[in-house]
Amino acid sequence: MKWITQISRILVGVLFIISGLIKANDTLGFSYKLLEYFEIFHMHYFNSYAVGLSMLICIFEIVSGVALLLGIYTRINAWLLLLLIAFFTVLTGYSAITHKVTDCGCFGDALKLTPFTSFMKDVVLLVLILFIFIGQKHIQPLFNTVIVNIALFVAFLVSTFFTLYTYMFMPVKDFLPYKIGNNIEALTLIPPDAEKDQYEMIFVYEKGGQKFEFVTDSLPEDLDPYKFIERRDKLIKEGFKPLIHDFKLYDSLGIDYTDSIFAKDDYKLILVQTRIEDGRTGLGASIATLSKAWINSGKEFWALTSTNQEGANKFIQENSLPFVYYNMDAIPLKSMVRSNPGIILLKKNVVVKKWGAYNLPTIETVQKYMK
Repeated sequence: MKWITQISRILVGVLFIISGLIKANDTLGFSYKLLEYFEIFHMHYFNSYAVGLSMLICIFEIVSGVALLLGIYTRINAWLLLLLIAFFTVLTGYSAITHKVTDCGCFGDALKLTPFTSFMKDVVLLVLILFIFIGQKHIQPLFNTVIVNIALFVAFLVSTFFTLYTYMFMPVKDFLPYKIGNNIEALTLIPPDAEKDQYEMIFVYEKGGQKFEFVTDSLPEDLDPYKFIERRDKLIKEGFKPLIHDFKLYDSLGIDYTDSIFAKDDYKLILVQTRIEDGRTGLGASIATLSKAWINSGKEFWALTSTNQEGANKFIQENSLPFVYYNMDAIPLKSMVRSNPGIILLKKNVVVKKWGAYNLPTIETVQKYMK
């Protein structure tokens, strides 16, 4: 039991540190995943706490993993880990059965896990943590009390600083398709010879108060006793899907401007405000100053939001902004830049630089990156 406990302690400790660091690298992205769960379980009253909860979970995972490796506070740590993994095992088990959440967000966007894989991962962790819980008497501090406590406190400070830093200034490592160096337009294209989605026609008939489903080659020879209900297409094989497949923007009249944003190869700035009303306040003047200077230099400035036109126009009037907003779905906007608002500099549709709400650039800063 002693060796099983020690091996479990090391495996769980290392995994929790890695998982916590990856999520802490993108706390805003992890909060979006929490919002999905809140939506499913109708826990909307937690929505305003999603970012704070995501930070706490990241910090706890890192500190808890370090405490396991140091061999301290084993009793309380074992209880907390057991309760946490039991909760997440139920959660991922529900996702595996219902498929309502296709990715648990356990390792952020660095590693996507299917609902079933995520559930099995949590089952294995549950077993390992049970070994730790049962054999906790075999876990002893690696060093004297002063050293291990200092080490744990340093881990807490570092994880807290890292979590706050990435929230304020965006991920240190960007795993999303809109990362610096990627050509956004190229990642939206579908090759001419790409494999297409394959569908199967399903025919629904009713007979004797009972419904029957048939595919094309299995229809009954005599359909007279059956009453036709509906025909639907079932996806049996997914074809090629570009890495960026939901980048679509429209003006206030619903006209598609996606091709227009990619038309010119010159430098362009994109302002991303997922929801204007939810973004960091007090930045209207900075956005106005930057956009006016940029537009006066003869370059394109695009503003994208999922806020309705009435809300967008209100923000324009309040801050005397020299541009109009184009509407886009919130999902791609959240992926473009992990900040609200955020600024993206493009050159030939390649991402050159991104800035978040806590370090919006001046025109001089943008021009430095153009050189």
